[in-house]
Amino acid sequence: MNGLKLRYLLEDLATVRGAYLDLGCGGGAVPKAVKRERPDLDVHGADLSRAVIAAASRDPEGVRFEVARAERLPYTDASFDAISVLDVLEHVDDPAAMLAEIGRVLRPGGLLHMVLPLEGQPGTLWRALGTGTRWRAKVRYAGHIHVFDEQRYRALAQAAGLPVQRVRWSYHLLFQLVDVLFFVLVSVRGPLKTSVEDAAAECQGPARAPLRAVKAAVAAVGWYDARLLRWKRGGCGHFTSRQV
Repeated sequence: MNGLKLRYLLEDLATVRGAYLDLGCGGGAVPKAVKRERPDLDVHGADLSRAVIAAASRDPEGVRFEVARAERLPYTDASFDAISVLDVLEHVDDPAAMLAEIGRVLRPGGLLHMVLPLEGQPGTLWRALGTGTRWRAKVRYAGHIHVFDEQRYRALAQAAGLPVQRVRWSYHLLFQLVDVLFFVLVSVRGPLKTSVEDAAAECQGPARAPLRAVKAAVAAVGWYDARLLRWKRGGCGHFTSRQV
């Protein structure tokens, strides 16, 4: 599903020229991928964690990395032509302050590409379970301290001068079910020592091939499900905004 997120991001960046920032970049996979696809862009990555920025900077691949708090960015006004934020806003203490900072460092007419899990969205399994209230697994194990739905995000973006112009959707029923089952497993067994992707890659013995096949099949179904139903509201929104 990270491949799908990158595809939608690159579609939004197709007409962008100049400087681009991936905010909350982690180990730098997204800005490095963007730089490979768009070597003409001046690509930056920023994250709160000094450790992940140090790791990303060991082989920056043409990306400029910097330690930064999302609510207080170390950039001058109107520094960037585009900014992406993938699966970050739900983790920050003050989403409104983060969006205000994004608005400050975007140039007039600049693009914001926001990927956001919508665990409060009506019609989702998370909403039915009461994510953040009755069912707190995603707060406890994923660090999702805010629960969003489409309307809450639209209101915050509008207030920051970043009105939403386009939305694509992913995480429909299948992937919501996979996500819920994963966090039920984590709640029962405790946090995993590694990611599902790493576990599948590192697994040895007779379970390796079936595990990798199941993972690949679920990922493929999730991809095509999201592509076919990108017009239909799901559990993850890919929001495109322009600075006004």
